[in-house]
Amino acid sequence: MTTIGKITEQIYRVYSGGNPSDDSEITKKEIKSLVSQSINKLLKSEYLGVNRKDGDYFPPHSMISTYNVGSISVYETTKSKVKLPVIPISLPRDMGVWSVAPSGDADQQYIPLQSGQYTLLSSQDVLQYLDDQVGYYVDGQYLIFTKNITQSPYSVSALKVRLLTIDATTLDDYDIVQIPADMEDSVIKDVLQFLGVVPKVVDKVSDSNNQV
Repeated sequence: MTTIGKITEQIYRVYSGGNPSDDSEITKKEIKSLVSQSINKLLKSEYLGVNRKDGDYFPPHSMISTYNVGSISVYETTKSKVKLPVIPISLPRDMGVWSVAPSGDADQQYIPLQSGQYTLLSSQDVLQYLDDQVGYYVDGQYLIFTKNITQSPYSVSALKVRLLTIDATTLDDYDIVQIPADMEDSVIKDVLQFLGVVPKVVDKVSDSNNQV
Protein backbone atom coordinates (compact mmCIF):
# COMPACT_ATOMS: atom_id res chain seq x y z
CA MET A 1 0.00 0.00 0.00
CA THR A 2 1.07 3.55 -0.64
CA THR A 3 -0.09 7.08 0.16
CA ILE A 4 -1.04 9.86 -2.21
CA GLY A 5 1.67 12.00 -0.59
CA LYS A 6 4.35 9.40 -1.38
CA ILE A 7 3.33 9.17 -5.04
CA THR A 8 3.18 12.96 -5.29
CA GLU A 9 6.64 13.34 -3.73
CA GLN A 10 8.16 10.76 -6.10
CA ILE A 11 6.76 12.55 -9.14
CA TYR A 12 7.79 15.96 -7.79
CA ARG A 13 11.41 14.85 -7.30
CA VAL A 14 11.64 13.35 -10.79
CA TYR A 15 10.04 16.47 -12.28
CA SER A 16 12.51 18.68 -10.39
CA GLY A 17 15.51 16.62 -11.45
CA GLY A 18 16.00 15.24 -7.95
CA ASN A 19 16.37 18.70 -6.41
CA PRO A 20 12.97 20.12 -5.48
CA SER A 21 12.90 23.87 -4.95
CA ASP A 22 10.31 26.48 -3.98
CA ASP A 23 10.48 28.16 -7.39
CA SER A 24 9.40 25.05 -9.31
CA GLU A 25 6.97 25.67 -12.19
CA ILE A 26 4.46 23.23 -10.72
CA THR A 27 3.41 22.75 -7.11
CA LYS A 28 2.87 19.55 -5.15
CA LYS A 29 -0.81 20.46 -4.89
CA GLU A 30 -1.10 20.51 -8.68
CA ILE A 31 0.74 17.18 -8.96
CA LYS A 32 -1.55 15.70 -6.29
CA SER A 33 -4.54 16.67 -8.41
CA LEU A 34 -2.95 15.06 -11.49
CA VAL A 35 -2.30 11.89 -9.47
CA SER A 36 -5.98 11.79 -8.52
CA GLN A 37 -7.05 12.18 -12.16
CA SER A 38 -4.67 9.45 -13.30
CA ILE A 39 -5.87 7.00 -10.63
CA ASN A 40 -9.50 7.61 -11.63
CA LYS A 41 -8.66 7.00 -15.29
CA LEU A 42 -6.77 3.78 -14.60
CA LEU A 43 -9.35 2.44 -12.15
CA LYS A 44 -12.11 3.08 -14.68
CA SER A 45 -10.12 1.22 -17.37
CA GLU A 46 -9.58 -1.69 -15.00
CA TYR A 47 -13.24 -1.82 -14.00
CA LEU A 48 -14.61 -1.66 -17.55
CA GLY A 49 -11.85 -3.71 -19.18
CA VAL A 50 -11.30 -6.40 -16.56
CA ASN A 51 -14.02 -6.58 -13.92
CA ARG A 52 -17.00 -6.26 -16.26
CA LYS A 53 -15.60 -8.84 -18.69
CA ASP A 54 -15.25 -11.28 -15.80
CA GLY A 55 -18.86 -10.71 -14.81
CA ASP A 56 -17.95 -8.64 -11.74
CA TYR A 57 -20.23 -5.61 -11.59
CA PHE A 58 -18.94 -4.36 -8.24
CA PRO A 59 -16.15 -1.78 -8.41
CA PRO A 60 -13.00 -2.03 -6.27
CA HIS A 61 -13.67 -0.48 -2.84
CA SER A 62 -10.70 1.82 -3.39
CA MET A 63 -12.85 3.77 -5.88
CA ILE A 64 -15.56 4.69 -3.36
CA SER A 65 -15.47 8.08 -1.65
CA THR A 66 -18.12 9.05 0.91
CA TYR A 67 -19.57 12.54 1.36
CA ASN A 68 -22.05 14.09 3.77
CA VAL A 69 -24.13 16.48 1.70
CA GLY A 70 -26.62 19.09 2.93
CA SER A 71 -28.37 21.97 1.16
CA ILE A 72 -31.25 19.85 -0.15
CA SER A 73 -33.69 22.07 -2.04
CA VAL A 74 -37.24 21.67 -3.32
CA TYR A 75 -37.48 20.91 -7.05
CA GLU A 76 -40.63 21.27 -9.16
CA THR A 77 -42.84 21.47 -6.06
CA THR A 78 -43.14 17.74 -5.41
CA LYS A 79 -39.52 16.66 -5.79
CA SER A 80 -36.15 17.65 -4.35
CA LYS A 81 -32.58 17.95 -5.55
CA VAL A 82 -29.04 18.25 -4.27
CA LYS A 83 -25.79 19.17 -6.00
CA LEU A 84 -23.12 16.49 -6.25
CA PRO A 85 -20.00 17.39 -4.21
CA VAL A 86 -17.76 16.19 -7.05
CA ILE A 87 -18.37 14.65 -10.47
CA PRO A 88 -17.87 10.87 -10.19
CA ILE A 89 -16.29 8.54 -12.73
CA SER A 90 -18.54 8.18 -15.76
CA LEU A 91 -19.85 4.62 -15.93
CA PRO A 92 -22.79 2.91 -17.64
CA ARG A 93 -26.21 3.30 -15.95
CA ASP A 94 -24.90 6.19 -13.81
CA MET A 95 -23.07 3.73 -11.57
CA GLY A 96 -20.61 6.50 -10.70
CA VAL A 97 -23.17 7.43 -8.03
CA TRP A 98 -22.82 4.24 -6.01
CA SER A 99 -25.41 4.86 -3.28
CA VAL A 100 -27.45 7.61 -1.66
CA ALA A 101 -29.03 7.43 1.80
CA PRO A 102 -30.08 9.75 4.62
CA SER A 103 -27.17 10.66 6.90
CA GLY A 104 -27.20 8.41 9.96
CA ASP A 105 -29.29 5.74 8.22
CA ALA A 106 -27.03 4.20 5.58
CA ASP A 107 -29.21 1.06 5.29
CA GLN A 108 -32.18 3.11 4.05
CA GLN A 109 -30.81 3.63 0.55
CA TYR A 110 -32.81 5.39 -2.13
CA ILE A 111 -33.64 3.58 -5.36
CA PRO A 112 -31.44 4.53 -8.34
CA LEU A 113 -33.13 5.27 -11.65
CA GLN A 114 -31.40 5.86 -14.97
CA SER A 115 -31.51 9.32 -16.47
CA GLY A 116 -34.68 9.65 -18.54
CA GLN A 117 -36.22 6.58 -16.93
CA TYR A 118 -38.30 8.64 -14.48
CA THR A 119 -40.33 10.29 -17.26
CA LEU A 120 -41.03 6.92 -18.87
CA LEU A 121 -42.13 5.37 -15.59
CA SER A 122 -44.33 8.35 -14.76
CA SER A 123 -46.17 8.09 -18.07
CA GLN A 124 -46.96 4.43 -17.37
CA ASP A 125 -48.01 4.90 -13.72
CA VAL A 126 -45.32 2.46 -12.64
CA LEU A 127 -44.16 4.75 -9.84
CA GLN A 128 -47.24 3.86 -7.79
CA TYR A 129 -45.60 0.51 -7.05
CA LEU A 130 -42.72 2.25 -5.26
CA ASP A 131 -45.18 2.97 -2.42
CA ASP A 132 -43.31 5.17 0.07
CA GLN A 133 -39.91 4.40 -1.42
CA VAL A 134 -37.91 7.26 -2.92
CA GLY A 135 -36.02 7.04 -6.19
CA TYR A 136 -33.37 9.34 -7.61
CA TYR A 137 -31.64 9.98 -10.92
CA VAL A 138 -28.61 11.92 -12.07
CA ASP A 139 -29.23 15.13 -14.00
CA GLY A 140 -25.89 16.74 -14.85
CA GLN A 141 -24.28 17.73 -11.57
CA TYR A 142 -27.47 17.21 -9.55
CA LEU A 143 -29.31 14.31 -7.94
CA ILE A 144 -33.06 14.59 -8.47
CA PHE A 145 -35.33 12.75 -6.01
CA THR A 146 -38.78 11.53 -6.98
CA LYS A 147 -40.28 13.00 -3.81
CA ASN A 148 -39.66 16.02 -1.62
CA ILE A 149 -37.49 14.35 1.01
CA THR A 150 -37.21 17.56 3.04
CA GLN A 151 -40.83 17.27 4.16
CA SER A 152 -42.70 14.78 6.34
CA PRO A 153 -42.69 11.80 6.51
CA TYR A 154 -39.04 11.88 5.36
CA SER A 155 -37.76 15.15 6.87
CA VAL A 156 -34.21 14.61 5.59
CA SER A 157 -31.73 17.46 6.08
CA ALA A 158 -28.48 15.74 5.00
CA LEU A 159 -27.44 12.82 2.81
CA LYS A 160 -24.69 10.23 2.76
CA VAL A 161 -23.56 10.07 -0.86
CA ARG A 162 -21.05 7.44 -1.99
CA LEU A 163 -19.36 8.18 -5.31
CA LEU A 164 -16.92 6.22 -7.42
CA THR A 165 -13.97 8.60 -7.51
CA ILE A 166 -10.56 9.28 -5.99
CA ASP A 167 -10.88 12.88 -4.80
CA ALA A 168 -7.52 14.50 -4.04
CA THR A 169 -9.21 17.33 -2.13
CA THR A 170 -10.43 14.89 0.53
CA LEU A 171 -7.12 13.04 0.97
CA ASP A 172 -4.29 13.99 3.30
CA ASP A 173 -0.72 13.22 2.27
CA TYR A 174 -0.66 10.26 4.63
CA ASP A 175 -3.98 8.76 3.57
CA ILE A 176 -3.52 5.31 2.06
CA VAL A 177 -4.54 4.96 -1.58
CA GLN A 178 -5.66 1.37 -1.99
CA ILE A 179 -4.54 0.61 -5.51
CA PRO A 180 -2.70 -2.45 -6.84
CA ALA A 181 1.11 -2.29 -6.62
CA ASP A 182 1.49 -2.45 -10.41
CA MET A 183 -0.91 0.48 -10.81
CA GLU A 184 1.28 2.73 -8.65
CA ASP A 185 4.01 2.58 -11.28
CA SER A 186 1.47 3.25 -14.03
CA VAL A 187 0.17 6.34 -12.21
CA ILE A 188 3.68 7.77 -11.85
CA LYS A 189 4.49 7.17 -15.53
CA ASP A 190 1.14 8.58 -16.64
CA VAL A 191 1.60 11.85 -14.72
CA LEU A 192 5.23 12.22 -15.83
CA GLN A 193 4.13 11.74 -19.44
CA PHE A 194 1.48 14.43 -18.98
CA LEU A 195 4.14 16.78 -17.61
CA GLY A 196 6.40 16.01 -20.55
CA VAL A 197 9.17 14.54 -18.40
CA VAL A 198 9.10 11.16 -20.13
CA PRO A 199 7.98 10.54 -23.73
CA LYS A 200 4.55 9.14 -24.38
CA VAL A 201 4.38 5.58 -25.68
CA VAL A 202 2.96 5.63 -29.19
CA ASP A 203 1.14 2.64 -30.65
CA LYS A 204 3.08 2.25 -33.90
CA VAL A 205 0.35 0.17 -35.54
CA SER A 206 -2.45 2.67 -34.86
CA ASP A 207 -0.14 5.56 -35.65
CA SER A 208 0.74 4.10 -39.05
CA ASN A 209 -2.96 3.51 -39.76
CA ASN A 210 -3.71 7.16 -39.02
CA GLN A 211 -1.09 8.21 -41.57
CA VAL A 212 -2.61 6.12 -44.36
